[in-house]
Amino acid sequence: MRTMGKNKVSLVTTILNEEKTLPEFIDSLLAQTRRPEEVIVVDGGSKDRTFEILKSYADRVGNLTVIQSRGANISRGRNLAIAEATSDLIVVTDVGCQLHPRWLEAISRPLQEGSAQVVAGLSQPDARSFLEKCLAAVNVPLVEEIEEETFMPSSRCIAFRKRVWEEVGGYPEWLDIGEDMNFNFKLKRMGYSIQLVREAVVYWRMRETLREIFRQFFGYARGDAMAGMYPQRHLIRFTTYLGLLVALSLSPRFPYLPLLLSPLALIYLSKPLRRSVRVFQEDRLGMIFSWLAMPFLMLYLDLAKMAGYVNGLLKRPRMRSLKRKMRSKI
Repeated sequence: MRTMGKNKVSLVTTILNEEKTLPEFIDSLLAQTRRPEEVIVVDGGSKDRTFEILKSYADRVGNLTVIQSRGANISRGRNLAIAEATSDLIVVTDVGCQLHPRWLEAISRPLQEGSAQVVAGLSQPDARSFLEKCLAAVNVPLVEEIEEETFMPSSRCIAFRKRVWEEVGGYPEWLDIGEDMNFNFKLKRMGYSIQLVREAVVYWRMRETLREIFRQFFGYARGDAMAGMYPQRHLIRFTTYLGLLVALSLSPRFPYLPLLLSPLALIYLSKPLRRSVRVFQEDRLGMIFSWLAMPFLMLYLDLAKMAGYVNGLLKRPRMRSLKRKMRSKI
């Protein structure tokens, strides 16, 4: 049996083909004002130089454990890493991020002080290209928009006691994407509140191409459908576009109908437009062009989400069967 360190911190993460982002992540880890007592990385079967880069940093990171588990999804990788951890305090992140220098200190403090069982920080976009900045404005809420009572964090920025992970049954290994939201819902059902620490910030790269963006949001929505998450949100989206199609079909007979619907479109665009002022604050021309591009990007994302949700609904019976099989093995 492992001896748990009461206030030691284990940082866990998964990795797959991250040779491009890994050095930046490790550099940000080495720059932390408070370093973890151990770092556990599960490699799901990288085919690039990820594993070699990890080994080259081993001495500098200190107490680094790398577990190779070919084919492991994110949930499986996180569960393996947490099970291996010798500390009671678990901090989870993703390698595709850069960590603010005070991130680990800030996110672990409430756990060490005993004022919380689950703590989460903020994921802020590391948007570099015009497309990435538009995506950030469309999809990532500003810090002041986030309310602790309804906050559902990404597991690229979350911390908890190991027994909490045990009580909720870990991350759902039957779910390839959306696993962090499913984990959050299990925490809430078990009565755990998630304390938001706004000073704990990670910066994550946005997808760089339209193809990658479509796959990402298709996958998110597919995960929602397979896990039964956010059904009202998706129903509203389908209903809205159905109503829009009906309105467009009637517009030859009622030419003023699109004008009557324009206030609804402005409401839909209001948050991205406000965010664009912040995202493009040093590029006024880019901000103006973003106002033209964002409506099309939002339509593109909605199409990806609707296609993904339908795909997930079709796969849901198989996922239920897989879920039952995995539970029977426990």
